[in-house]
Order: sequence, then C-alpha cells, then structure tokens
Amino acid sequence: MLQSSILPKLLAKENITIQHGNYHTAWFDVKDRVLGLPMWKDMGKDVYDLLVGHEVSHALHTPFEGWHDSPEKLEGAPRSYLNVVEDARIERFIKDIYPGLVGPMARGYKVLKAEGFFGDVDTMDWDEVKLIDKLNIKAKLAHLADVPFNAEEQVFFQRLMLTETFDDVVQLAKDILAYTKENQPELLEPQPLPEQNDSDGAPEDSEDPIPQGHDDIESQPGEEEQEEEISGNSDSADEDNSDDRKEDNNSSSSSDEDEPSSADDDTLEGDSENSVISDQPTYSEEDVSKTDEAFRRSESTLIETNSNGEQATLINDVSKEVRDACVISYDKLKEARAKLGDTDLQKYDGYKEYVKATKKAVNFAVKEFEQRKAAYQYTRAQTAKTGRIDVNKLWSYKTSEDIFSQVTRLADAKNHGMLLVVDFSGSMSGSMPYVMDQLLHLVLFCKAVNIPFDVYGFTSTNPSKLATAWKGSKDGDLHMNGLSMPHICSSSFKKKDFEDAVKHMYGRMKTNYYWDSLCKYEEYGSTPLNQALWVAHHLVKDFKIKHGVQKMNLVTFTDGDSNGIGAIEDRKIQDKKLDTSWSNYEGIIDGKRVKLGNRYDATKVLLNNISERYNTKTIGFFMADNAAHWRDRLYSMRRDMRDGDYDWDDNDTFKKEAAKEYRRNKCVSKQNVFGYDQYYLLKGGEALSAENEEFETFGTETDAQLRSAFKKHAKGKKLNKVLMTSFGKEVA
Repeated sequence: MLQSSILPKLLAKENITIQHGNYHTAWFDVKDRVLGLPMWKDMGKDVYDLLVGHEVSHALHTPFEGWHDSPEKLEGAPRSYLNVVEDARIERFIKDIYPGLVGPMARGYKVLKAEGFFGDVDTMDWDEVKLIDKLNIKAKLAHLADVPFNAEEQVFFQRLMLTETFDDVVQLAKDILAYTKENQPELLEPQPLPEQNDSDGAPEDSEDPIPQGHDDIESQPGEEEQEEEISGNSDSADEDNSDDRKEDNNSSSSSDEDEPSSADDDTLEGDSENSVISDQPTYSEEDVSKTDEAFRRSESTLIETNSNGEQATLINDVSKEVRDACVISYDKLKEARAKLGDTDLQKYDGYKEYVKATKKAVNFAVKEFEQRKAAYQYTRAQTAKTGRIDVNKLWSYKTSEDIFSQVTRLADAKNHGMLLVVDFSGSMSGSMPYVMDQLLHLVLFCKAVNIPFDVYGFTSTNPSKLATAWKGSKDGDLHMNGLSMPHICSSSFKKKDFEDAVKHMYGRMKTNYYWDSLCKYEEYGSTPLNQALWVAHHLVKDFKIKHGVQKMNLVTFTDGDSNGIGAIEDRKIQDKKLDTSWSNYEGIIDGKRVKLGNRYDATKVLLNNISERYNTKTIGFFMADNAAHWRDRLYSMRRDMRDGDYDWDDNDTFKKEAAKEYRRNKCVSKQNVFGYDQYYLLKGGEALSAENEEFETFGTETDAQLRSAFKKHAKGKKLNKVLMTSFGKEVA
C-alpha cells in the first residue's frame, strides 16, 4: 500500500509531523502535533485513504481524553462507547471538509466489512445486538448494512450523526449506556473485579482496601508513573544501552495525567452525589461495544508481519532538510576550501597542457557517441511524400504512382544526462589520482558532446548534526552515517566555477590530497554508499526535471561494499511499537514503499529502484585494491549472477574468461550485476592510468618491427583509456 506523508498533510491543513513507523496502531502526540501511522499492508487505495482520513480527523478534532488509548476515565461513559460515538463525529467532520473522501471511505469500509472487521454483519440476530453496536455498524457501513432501529433507537442515531463537541460525545455515550441498562440489561457484559479476600474486603496480595462507593477501580496517585517505567530496546551500536530508558510521557498520546482527578477523589471519599447508583454488579468498565472491540482486534491484521510476529524495520524517507545538509553545494565547498588555504601551487603545474591533451584523448569516446546517436536517428528515420511532382520521375506516370518528391525526416536524438558519484573512502586513496584522471576525461567528454552532468563525491566526514546526530531525529529516520556529498563539478556551473572545479580535480589527481589538505566535506572517510544512493533518488529526479533529460545515466566509482543501513529508534514510544527484524529493512523513498532486505541487498534494491522509477541506466566501476580483492569481487560477481548458488572452482570457466577479457580490455564487464545495468571490474592503482605512452623509435628497427611496435602502441593507447573505450558506447 502506498505510504506517503503528503495525503495526511494535505488533509490536516496544518504543520502536523507525519511519522510512519513500526507501530501497532495509529497514535497522536497532542503536545508536539505528531501523527504516528502504522505500516499497513496493501488492502487497496480506498482502505489506505479511509485509515488516513480517519486518523487525521482524530488528530484535528479529538482531545487527549478522547483517544481510544487515553488513560483518562470518564464516569458513566465506557471507553469503547466513546470510541464509537467519537468515530462517527470525526468521520463526519473530515468528509464535510473533503467531500472527495466520501467515496473512498465508503468503499474502504466495504472491504473491511468483507474481511469481518465488525463480525458477521449479514447474519446478525439484531434482537441480540446492543444499541451501541447497532449505532457503530450503521454509522460506519451506512447502506452496506440494514440495521433495524425502533423509534427510541432512531433518535439516538440522529443524535449520533449530529454531535458537534466532545462534550456532546460524552453525554451521548452516557445516555446510550443508561438506555442499554434500562432496555437491554441482559446484553450487558460487565467486567468483574479480581476475587476479594472475604476477611478484609481487598483483592488477594493487596495491602490497600478497595475504594468504596465507586463503580470503577482507579489508580492511586503515583501508581501509573511506576507502571509506565519501561526499558527501551535498541539494536544499534551507536546508542548507549545504559541510558535512562524511562518513558517521557509528555511526548506521546498516552501521556500520564495524575489520577484520579479531583472529581474522582470526591467519589472515592463516598460522595454519592457524583456516584452512579445501580443494581448492576461492580466492574471496571460498565459495558463494552462488541463491534468496537472486534475492530480493534482486527486492526492487528492490517499490519504485515512474519511468522514470528515481527515487522520489517521501517526507514522513512530522507527529508529535504537532511538532504540539503548532506549535499554540499559548490559555494559551500569553495568556502570550506578557502579556509584551508591553497599554498601548494606546484600541484597545478602542467594543468593547461593536461587539459589540451585530454580533449584530444576524449575524441575516441566522442566519435563512438556521435556514431551511435546518428545510428539511432537513421534507424528511426521516416520518409514522406512532399506532394510536389518530381520531374525526373514524370516519364513513368503510366506505370508508377511514385512520381512525387520525397523527404526523409530524422528522428530527434534523445536528450542525455549524467550523474556521477565518486567514493571518497580511505581505501580509495591509492587509486584516487587515477580515478580523478579518468573522471576528468569523462567531464571533458560530457562537455564536448554537450551532455548535462553533475559530479558528487561521497564520504562520511560531514560534521552537520543533521548528518550525524541522533538527538532531534524522528523515530524511523535513516542513519546518515555522517554522509557528505560535495558537489565537485557540474555542467551547470558558471564558466569561472567550472574552470576552478576542473583545476581542483587536477590538483587532487597530481598530489593525492591527504587529510591535512582536504576540507571537512571531502576528507577520506568510510563508505556510506547506501545513504548516497538513497539521496541520489532525489538528485536524479530533480536533475531530469531541470534538464528535460530523456536518457539518464547514473555512474558510481567505488572500491567496496556500503556501510550498514539502519533506522533511528525513539525509546520514548517503545510502547507503541511492534517487534522488528533488524536484518530486514523497508524504506519509503519518494512516496513509494521499497523492500530493502539487509545492507548488501539494499545496495542492489536502491540501484534497481533508481533504474525503474526514473528510467535511468546505472553503470558501476569497481576498483580492486590488489589481486586478492580482485578475486573476491570476481567471485561475488559470479555468485550474484547465479543468485548465490555457486561454488568457486580454480578451474572455473568464468575465471578463465574473466582473465582473458581483462588482458584484452583491461577490465571485466558484465550486465545486470549487483543492481547495475552495466558493471566494470577494474584493477586499481596505476592500472587505471589514462596516461598515454609516447611512441619511441631508435632508428634501427626493421619495417616489420616498426609495424609491430606501432600496432602495439596504438592498441595500448586505446586500452589505457579504460573508461573512455566503453563510456561513449554505454551512454549513447
């Protein structure tokens, strides 16, 4: 089922914080205006709209004492009676405000009726049904249930559909109970007290006497504070398990109020003026609504859980505020770099010569790209008659009707776009000069063929509290792991900024900056790849809208698996939460619910989701640090291609073919691996070098030796452009 915070916010017409989570039911924090919504299973859009509309109306119109989990007790008005009457009031309000909800809510209740949420309505013996249940069924199901009312009961139904204030609700609930006691006493279902010790009139194992002259057992002052003291659980390694785990009851809808109230105190003292005098037995709730209790029990079936009753751990989408803190604009990056100073000017030596040579080197990729773009146009070309007679064909008018001039219209080439994401983890430091070299080739290639592009790094060194701190985060927020995504280059930069960005990339290539040479946003850190891909969903979407891109490419450069993925857990609302599986995650990304699995599965799922949601081709370049790293990644590739069902064999054909392919192309390329449409396995370090070796001769070679040396040089020159030999083909 679509889980989106947009619908509740639109319905609320105010700044209510929407918090989807692993909750057993919906709840509302009256003080902080937080609406918590469970992750309901998919029962159709109508059921979702019904549930959201219902809970939003509660948030807007129901006071604290009116929520079904409120500890407040209102004398003479059983909680389930209040639920029924209040539900009718708030649903009428939300449908009056938004008439468009009338249809979805009616259809939603039709689904819930079929699922037995109110019991078997069609076969009910109405003589055995209490007034409160008749009212509940009629108010919610309307024409879906033929509920018989006598004249007195019809008056109650009319009152039910006209309640305006919560005081009206309380009074009507009391009147319904009084009517039931008088006219349907045999249907009342009192809840008996615990067995009493005849000797002292108190429950067993209790030292305090039961209050006399009062129908309900009330908690004594201070008693509920002790009951609410619970231990919070957190499976994240970043939290201190020794923290104080008491509930902060002021931040949830089940916040405690000291009980009993002053009116209750009077009753406890035996003041009969406020007491309900009845011949009925003494019980804690004077009666219950069977249909309301059946609905509450059935609510649990709306939550999707596994056989152990666990729900996947939910992670909410990354808010714009957090994204803005993690994605470092170029102006912010320049400011941080300026604070460090730039004293090592030697790293820019040879910059102009390098750019000039690189522009020549990218011509191969440009040629490949232009050829494929032209092929796309010509294969989709259309020939049409102009309506003008071709005088050169006029002679054949007696034998052919084809005497008109024709025109060929070429198909419009697709608009391309590129978003490149580079791993700035510490293990990339050895390959970074060569990665920057290749990246500069790609940037200048995109510039040459007028492809809009953005280049981001990603690392874990962001000092912003929004990227690192837990305090202030909501329950279910994504652990950002200090994600920093500096915007290091873009086709959208002004000319001066673009030249400055390219020059800085060249400087990093020449010196391989270390910690003391890098600003805080681009230092070497760990690998928050999953967090970067999560944010990349929004970057790709915005990029396509901005540039009108039809053919989008997302390219990643990395040398390892992602950091872990996890959700922030608010201990203050643990009582509202279900047990969750910490090896199975789900996320809400751009309004869609996505099953992520574990952290390794999550990378693949995130890439596939970007590809499917935004019509984007994903290309991955993986730099292996050494021979062992190469073999491990090669094994992982084969295992992924076989869905994990694979035993490594030293004589395996896949290994032999991979080695042969690398000798030929200096990389191993496979499709549909790890979630990438195209995946390249490369050897890091100097093997990535895009430097051109000069063709040297000594004047003593024979003609055959010269031809052989020239062919070898030409082939090596081409192969040394590891990325460029494939890139023009992939992005076309």
